[in-house]
Amino acid sequence: MSLQPNIPFTPVQNREQAMNSIFASAGANSSNLSFSTPPMQKSSSNLHGRKRFVDGGSADDGASNGAGGPYRSVAYRTEGARLACLVNASVTVCGDDEAIYAFGGFDQYTDEVYNHVLKLDLHTYTWTLVDNYGDIPSVRMGHTTTYWRDNKLVIFGGENEHRMFLSDVYIFDISTATWSQPVVEGHPPSGRSRHAVVLHEDKLFILGGIHNNPNAIEDDTEYNPQEVLDDICYLDLKSMTWSRSWKWIARFDHQAWVRDNKLWVFGGMGKEMDRTGELISLDLNHPAFARTDTKQMGYVTRQAGASNEPTVGQSRVLRSHRPYGPNSPRPINLSQRSSPPPRKQFVPAATSSVRFLWGRDIPSEAHGTHFHHICGNTLLDFVTSANTIDPSETGLCALDLNEMTWRKMADGPDIFGGGEWRWHYLAISPNSTMAYLLGCPTHEEDFGLGEGEEYLSDVLPIDLSRIGIDIGQRQGENPRNGTLGWDLASVFDNHEMDTGADFVIRAMKDEAAEGDEWDMSGIWGSSVNNSPMPPSDDPDMPPEQVLGPPIKVHKLILLARWPHFATLYNARMREFHRGSLYLPEAYSVVRAFMYYLYSDSIATSPYCANLSVVAGLLVMANIYNMKRLRTLALGRLFNELDIESAAVVWERAGTAGEEALRKKAARFALTFWGRIVRTMGFRKLSRRSVMELCEETDVEGRVMGGEELGSVGAVDGSDVSGRGFGGIGFGGVARRKEEDGGEIEVDEDDEML
Repeated sequence: MSLQPNIPFTPVQNREQAMNSIFASAGANSSNLSFSTPPMQKSSSNLHGRKRFVDGGSADDGASNGAGGPYRSVAYRTEGARLACLVNASVTVCGDDEAIYAFGGFDQYTDEVYNHVLKLDLHTYTWTLVDNYGDIPSVRMGHTTTYWRDNKLVIFGGENEHRMFLSDVYIFDISTATWSQPVVEGHPPSGRSRHAVVLHEDKLFILGGIHNNPNAIEDDTEYNPQEVLDDICYLDLKSMTWSRSWKWIARFDHQAWVRDNKLWVFGGMGKEMDRTGELISLDLNHPAFARTDTKQMGYVTRQAGASNEPTVGQSRVLRSHRPYGPNSPRPINLSQRSSPPPRKQFVPAATSSVRFLWGRDIPSEAHGTHFHHICGNTLLDFVTSANTIDPSETGLCALDLNEMTWRKMADGPDIFGGGEWRWHYLAISPNSTMAYLLGCPTHEEDFGLGEGEEYLSDVLPIDLSRIGIDIGQRQGENPRNGTLGWDLASVFDNHEMDTGADFVIRAMKDEAAEGDEWDMSGIWGSSVNNSPMPPSDDPDMPPEQVLGPPIKVHKLILLARWPHFATLYNARMREFHRGSLYLPEAYSVVRAFMYYLYSDSIATSPYCANLSVVAGLLVMANIYNMKRLRTLALGRLFNELDIESAAVVWERAGTAGEEALRKKAARFALTFWGRIVRTMGFRKLSRRSVMELCEETDVEGRVMGGEELGSVGAVDGSDVSGRGFGGIGFGGVARRKEEDGGEIEVDEDDEML
């Protein structure tokens, strides 16, 4: 395939050219495709008809993703043009989750390589082709795109249609849609594709990748033409200077991030072409990575036809001298280095490696399509559908980087559709908890797609904060001595000294709020009704014998931290005049809630003793729409779910409308059913909740004894197949797969193998 001639195109000509190439054919109706973004005032009604719940529900079943409703993942059909299924393109979230920019890649079916810039508006989910100008890069795939400050994208490397590996750098200014190529100093790294990059303190780190194998036998290049690179270097974007290259680890198709001044690498494949689940970190505090400030910083962009003289006060000049139209192809510059690069040495900084040998929730990198990202203290592994994995094995797994423990946060069918969609890209901002999966449904005929064709037709936004992922404070942290949180917590509900408390909070005793003593409709149990003690003087409060001790608080803190309290206080409601407020929740939960307002912590402490209390805080966060408290509570409940609290967490998650947590707790409870029913948490459930928990299994479910599970190696939560969950059979008929892919059905009366 040859490069297109360097003929300038007008924006209109170029758009028509792009419609015939990068955008998939839509048959006779292709001429009616619109590239314009729909008006924002029409987006709400327009999106309603284009969304589909990934758990099988419809857009009209009354479910809500609002603050007061249960959260459910919703996939949206994109508008604009139907985008071809691009392979090895780059997708980048820009701004405050305003848009996703896609660049380059090749068509899965025609192998045509592109250099177009595409924009997905995240308000209207509409694809548009961006008219871009300047020194436009050549076509490429397997490159990387990084969002830089001042609304810029930095492109590095890749591979063109001639299988030539590139090491050039381009900068795309989003505001002006203009490309420029900086003049860089130092020895650039080898040309490469499918590498990893990470931006840290204006340094663009380049790690691994693949390039041409210089030692390959000429007759064997068709089968083994590439070599896995094992180097690391960085480009100082302030001075546009390459560092030296060091030997490190050999990886490609991997991801990299920086956290706590350490560079983390996960996923990908090594020299043996095997997918790895090894987690590697590199200490960036070493002096080798320190920036030297002897060189003048900054550079300018010289527009087409402008003077060759740089602007006063700037030292770098970008080559942008060609008056081409938007999206015009660029010829390849095969300039030779003036001097050989220095010999590579091993990176001098400390390197750590962690391998996960065996665990119930450890994802298998060899199966499925995996996307990885670090969010706060958590490494996320999106295990999505592929031909090598069963839809039931997909899901979202999380690794706590402090404890180095894997946990499964959600099942694939619940959060990203299991096998109903095929996801090709993950786009997520480093400073956001919003993740976006790009792909298409697997059953094309149901969505008007061509037979056997795939497109980037759907986008699935996932709010990670709704499953307990936070980029801020770690959930397990208590306030430290000398901090504001510590000082405020010291005056909370202190009965030993006068702290100036000027308000009182009342709540029910824990035993009065448990089981059937009190339900959500306000009906008291028989033990309270038959009590000889007189009722409360206040008709809005329950009898005094079911109230816990008064909780002494300060109005100033509640006004600053609790919007609901500020509203009723400023409205001069009865609570303002009485100096007290009654909350119809368990005393331990209300006290932990007040302590959170003082300390901003729900870590394990005398005020927050167990996960049952945290589950109650989740309900309060839902009632009063406190997003941070919800995220902190979800983080602990997803990560620390245990036998004693599972039943209570299941019940409270249902009350709070957190379906993902409810399903996780239900599956956990059914897996360890024999132990769950012997806990105090289970025995404190109301009769209605016990019945609903039992109904979580299907009508053909059965309980298997320990000896029966042991005979098939499915004890301690393993599945009867040895790969997943067990404890209760979800379907009366077990199936085992033969080596040829067939299935053998086993009757319920027979032993499940």
